[in-house]
Amino acid sequence: MWYSLFVGIPLFGAFMIGIVTVPIGYKGIIHKQFPPKGMKVYKPTKILRGWKGNLKSVFHLLIPTFLILFSIWGYFQVDQMPHEVPEDFDYSVCKS
Repeated sequence: MWYSLFVGIPLFGAFMIGIVTVPIGYKGIIHKQFPPKGMKVYKPTKILRGWKGNLKSVFHLLIPTFLILFSIWGYFQVDQMPHEVPEDFDYSVCKS
């Protein structure tokens, strides 16, 4: 259970979000503008150039990167998590 919570879900989220955001962020950095050249937009959108365009493109790359780093961190934390509830645990201290 701990592996799925700290490793599996963040990796799955990084994969699902990264499918969409990584190509957009990469193209934005290459073209030095956001939205990148050739990207369809659904309403009139101001094209950001310079540091603002780069910042938005980098942000699109950081989202899946953060989730992957969280997954790596979680992999090393899982062994410290309790695997079972101790037998002498007093359930009366828990709020119901």
